[in-house]
Amino acid sequence: MEDFSFKKTERLTKRPEFKKVMDEGRKKRVERICIIFSIPNELGRKRLGIIASKKIGNAVARNKVKRRIREIFRQIKHRIGPSLDIVIVSGKDMVRLPHRAIEKKLSSALLTER
Repeated sequence: MEDFSFKKTERLTKRPEFKKVMDEGRKKRVERICIIFSIPNELGRKRLGIIASKKIGNAVARNKVKRRIREIFRQIKHRIGPSLDIVIVSGKDMVRLPHRAIEKKLSSALLTER
């Protein structure tokens, strides 16, 4: 059985880690939902960082967006290619769309990252 948890070791936590991925990584826009930055790492695991600015909305809206992104990543991380550092910058449209639509678009974008 696959491990569907989201461990602390699978998170980008420090500003230099985010900065490296965003400066050196590949950039991919997913419609008006989000922007995905990715770069290979040597750690042997996938790591995720999420940026939800105040432009998204209040704290409730930002936390909802981050929960949705983490849940989608948690479900598909075993199908994502090699070990990557991924940063997802959410857009305003992510708040209004239903979870199913976000899941479909975000998972197809993440699964094509290599």
